[in-house]
Amino acid sequence: MSKSLGTLLLAGMLAVTGPAFAEPVTLSDALARGQQVSPRVAKARAELKAAEGRAIQAGVRPNPEVSVEVENFSGTGPYRTFRATETTVSVAQPFELGGKRRARKDVAAAERDYAQIALSRVEADLAYDIVVAHAELRASEDRADLARKVLARAVELTRIAETLVDVGRDPPLTKLRADALLAEAKADDLRAASELLTARQRLTLLIDSDDGELSASVQDMPVPPALPPNAQSLDERLAAAERDAASARVRLAQAEGVPDITATSGIRSFRESRDTAFLVSVSIPLPLFNRNRGNIHAARAEGDAAEAQLAQTRLDTRYSRREAELLLAAANERLAALSGAGLFQANEAARVAEIGYQQGKFTLIELIDAQEALTSANLKLIEAQLDRARAIAALGRASAQ
Repeated sequence: MSKSLGTLLLAGMLAVTGPAFAEPVTLSDALARGQQVSPRVAKARAELKAAEGRAIQAGVRPNPEVSVEVENFSGTGPYRTFRATETTVSVAQPFELGGKRRARKDVAAAERDYAQIALSRVEADLAYDIVVAHAELRASEDRADLARKVLARAVELTRIAETLVDVGRDPPLTKLRADALLAEAKADDLRAASELLTARQRLTLLIDSDDGELSASVQDMPVPPALPPNAQSLDERLAAAERDAASARVRLAQAEGVPDITATSGIRSFRESRDTAFLVSVSIPLPLFNRNRGNIHAARAEGDAAEAQLAQTRLDTRYSRREAELLLAAANERLAALSGAGLFQANEAARVAEIGYQQGKFTLIELIDAQEALTSANLKLIEAQLDRARAIAALGRASAQ
């Protein structure tokens, strides 16, 4: 085969085309869209409104009761008619003792604070999911694009191998190796397309997009700033809010063990004599059987559990933050190595193999090996970029306040 024929075949092998993606969505747009349409954020906001409503209701005093009582009628003797009736109109007002109203307000306020922080946590979790989904879509697009290029090269390599075997330049083994490479490239292309579809669907669901060809823009993600010393993370704040609410519930249980009193005042009318008289009464339950001890015991146990959970959350947060920092440092080192000398060497090897093949100094098998090494280097670079994005997302979530 002449040199011009080899050059023509190589030019056709290296010409790769692929379908264009839809208009890319930026990470900031995806985050803003997700916060607006996410059902989990809507649920957390509704729960916050419910907690605010309970906080308003907690400060309301008990309603008074009005009663009307008619006595001494429809009986016998002088009580057969309504001439001897006695009518009493009274108002009873319960009075809460033991600080119940104050304790209820404290519990409701603590639960409202918890719901507010819980909303922030839901938003932070959603942001983490969107950041990771956006990065995975970007990586899937890169892998799909690389797979299409590899498939196009494999098709051309198979055609070249068949030509070389037909003209007697290369042995039949060359054609077999090229056919195997083509089959593998087809399988990788199908897998990459499937992974791209899955990644696109995940981000689409997170941001409720109606764009069936959603694409992720290339964007350099900033590293989250370090937390100030002694600053609490979002998870720690939520656990502390739960502990505070549990402490308030202990005080409420203790207050509910104190009996309330009910004061009643009214006026009684004697129809027969047309006289009137006032009446006043006070009633109070006797705490002989129920002093709310079981609920007090349970509330204290829940408070101990909340305190232990706060301690565990502090440990988990420190571990998560440190793990994310280490993963980010490792990803940065990998990315620097792969995008620098590693990728350069793989490109140079493929370039030299192409030139050598055109000059008849390398076999087609050697060219295939050089191109496979370049493909492997590109895949490793894509994975390193994805690992870095995941580490940044994890660090941002662990440092959320």
